Amino acid sequence: MSPFKNTPIISLALLIALTAGCAQQPSPPSESEQLAADYPDASQMTVASTDSTVIATGMDQPRHDVAPDVYREHDASRIEVMRGGRYALVTANATRQQRDLLEQFVDVSIPASVNPTVEDGLRYILQHTGYALCVPQGPAQRILYSRPLPAAHFRLGPMPLREALQVLAGRAFEVQADPIARMICYQVRDQRLVKE
Repeated sequence: MSPFKNTPIISLALLIALTAGCAQQPSPPSESEQLAADYPDASQMTVASTDSTVIATGMDQPRHDVAPDVYREHDASRIEVMRGGRYALVTANATRQQRDLLEQFVDVSIPASVNPTVEDGLRYILQHTGYALCVPQGPAQRILYSRPLPAAHFRLGPMPLREALQVLAGRAFEVQADPIARMICYQVRDQRLVKE
């Protein structure tokens, strides 16, 4: 009897055994079963059903204020710190300059070669502060903006932004800040100086 005579039968038997082995393998675990295996407290978890027709979005969720509010309940005596190195501790709270943008420090040198006006100086100071300069509201503001920047104001700082804005405008104007639009405007301090 030839050894090659039974080869198709052996191949067929091997193929049947392999497919039978595949049919006997367990199916992969469902998402819920996988979560139950990954988390010991899975009995307390709920997994959203995909059969549901109502899907909650972020706008449908109840909203609540973030607490504590650094603008209402700030406690200056409580300073949270964290280790920043072997011998260094750093504060984990927002700084006063981060909470109030007008308190941030500015240190600028305005190039004299461009013959800057007061408006140029104000726009230069306000770069990267989060604030913008509003358009002049009247003739007094237009005059202020068009004046040449004094040489004493080419170099300002380090000082708080609010102080730099006051210095650039001078004694005759008061700074008005719109915290919502983040705009800086100027109003004549003494209305008797304005000629209508």
